[in-house]
Amino acid sequence: MTRPRRSIRDATLTASIALPAADGSVYTASFDLGAAPANRDFEAAVEALITAPALGATPLPNDDTMTYKLQHSTDDSTFSTLYDAVLVQLGAGGVGAAAATARAKLPSDCYRYIRLAATGAGTIGDCSGSSCTLELLF
Repeated sequence: MTRPRRSIRDATLTASIALPAADGSVYTASFDLGAAPANRDFEAAVEALITAPALGATPLPNDDTMTYKLQHSTDDSTFSTLYDAVLVQLGAGGVGAAAATARAKLPSDCYRYIRLAATGAGTIGDCSGSSCTLELLF
């Protein structure tokens, strides 16, 4: 028997950020999952939903990328990569990239704080008119 995928949403568990205006990275606000080990039950039932917007050919030319990764931290200051390239948009065909989503389950060894990083690479144009979103689903 397959268990149904959960998708209960809470507006307080959503963070959005405008994409970078040039090559470089931007970061959503972080989520505090709570002090360990009490937070382990919370993390076990949580998925991160990453939503990336459609990007046209001007902001995301052919062969340029917008890469999204989940990061975690023990102190909400120094972050390391939890999941690298959980979602990658590649400019192609002279039309940019379609909107996309990805889900990632938080592992039991996830640190207390998590955030989403969006990094533009190549000769990307100004993507700051579009936003990406990180939601925690349980």
